[in-house]
Amino acid sequence: MAYDIKYRDILYNDKQIGPYPTDKLKRVDKPTNKIVGEIERRDPRVSPFGLAFRGDYGEKVKALAPLMTITEPIGASLVSIQRLINSVKPNEVASEKAPIPDDPRVLSRHVKSLAHFLGAEIVGICELPKSAVYTHDYNDEPIDADKYKYAIVLINRKNNTTTNTIQCSSGYDWIFDPFSFQCYQRLACQTEVLANYLRRLGHEAAASNMWNYLTLMPQLVLDAGLGEVSRMGIILNPFLGGSFKSAAVLTNLPLVPDKYIDFGLQAYCEKCFICAEQCPVGAITKGGQTEYNGYMTWEMDKQKCTTFDMVNTKGCVCGRCTKLCPWTLDRNEPRDFEDWDGTTEDLHRRADEQAEKRRDAGFHSPLEETDKWWFDLERESADSRKLVIPSTTEML
Repeated sequence: MAYDIKYRDILYNDKQIGPYPTDKLKRVDKPTNKIVGEIERRDPRVSPFGLAFRGDYGEKVKALAPLMTITEPIGASLVSIQRLINSVKPNEVASEKAPIPDDPRVLSRHVKSLAHFLGAEIVGICELPKSAVYTHDYNDEPIDADKYKYAIVLINRKNNTTTNTIQCSSGYDWIFDPFSFQCYQRLACQTEVLANYLRRLGHEAAASNMWNYLTLMPQLVLDAGLGEVSRMGIILNPFLGGSFKSAAVLTNLPLVPDKYIDFGLQAYCEKCFICAEQCPVGAITKGGQTEYNGYMTWEMDKQKCTTFDMVNTKGCVCGRCTKLCPWTLDRNEPRDFEDWDGTTEDLHRRADEQAEKRRDAGFHSPLEETDKWWFDLERESADSRKLVIPSTTEML
């Protein structure tokens, strides 16, 4: 059955898809950080958070780990809905494939457009490397690394410029984990709907999102051309900095992978130490890159970082490094990049200006004193429904 392509030029041309000018980014064949060895698959239970839950970082951390997000009422409310989304059972794959074009380029532009329609801000595609697929899920069930060929990677930014919330936060107070979970919740909806849709078209698909992650997301964000490795040990996006979260849809729908991007972050991070200097526990190195699981990267002290996330007495987890990174611009909405000339120099200029602004302010925003809209509250204890001001508790 032929498919009517009338009015669908967007699927066949090179016009920018999505609100950010990703079409102007410099594309390269290899990641900008070197790969020097074999990249091994990982078990999520031996990730930093997994080790914290397991007790490898001490009994105090183990006891606090399950309360990390739900101790704060906004985070707990977001988690409740996140759990509901996670509980949705996948629909069956249609027995017949839908009569749509089989051109991978057309299908790639189609799924990206759908992801943006669902609310994703930046989308990339990569071939799914086996090394990015977890060996097991949290129920100890093995995951088949050969089941899917491609990953559609979605990222959403944390910053809400309507309320200036990131500027109001210290980076490790009670609102910072809810920043992440309002992203996770949206990403869960987006990826579950996208996977549901692809299965209705007759193609295998699975969502990989918070508490249902099948994949190691930093590797997919890198491979899908959505960022570069940073000194913080995470992937930075040229438009959003580190202020985003990611999820993916794994599928066998024929797609065209995106190339890696190069916006000069390796050279920038070599000379910039703001994240390391501002880390409350010194978890970020001021040294050079070292090898980690086949990659050359800046290796952070995961135990220090994760432990502080759990035992922080001034808030819920910590993201001060991502808040103060020069690439996490105060103005990072799509309209702020409408005049971008497509050069690395212009991106670096913006980051330099942001760094100077933060240094001049002593890495402290005046909005932290005037525009906080949330209440600093937590549960009195693990089994209590009573909410109290954190400083009055005996929890830590």
